[in-house]
Amino acid sequence: MVGHIVFRKSYSSSSRFLRYEHESAYLLAKGNVRPPAKPIPDVLDMPYSGNKLHPTQKPVAALLPLVEAFCPVGGLVLDPFAGSGSSLVAAQHLGRDWLGMELDPDHAAMATRRLVWHGTARVAA
Repeated sequence: MVGHIVFRKSYSSSSRFLRYEHESAYLLAKGNVRPPAKPIPDVLDMPYSGNKLHPTQKPVAALLPLVEAFCPVGGLVLDPFAGSGSSLVAAQHLGRDWLGMELDPDHAAMATRRLVWHGTARVAA
């Protein structure tokens, strides 16, 4: 583990003892990995996507800085839990190659539809 990222939300995803207004992610690296040229903050805002396409849909805007910082031009974004494909859309937007996998065939089809307007796309279901 080389870092911990907090996505600050402007809404509460659930509440009981606390209102959960953030999500966490770990930044993992293996081997002799070069740090990004422009490090990003460890706290990022995550605007509400409306979760119209997937119950835990992430907004593309929150993923763009991650792809830009940690996937070099010509690199590959791999998302083994693609959901509605937000990370893949971010990769495509920044000109990175991408590969997504999703167990749910309906969500895989949704991700494919989101990506198709830029060219041929297929998310493995």
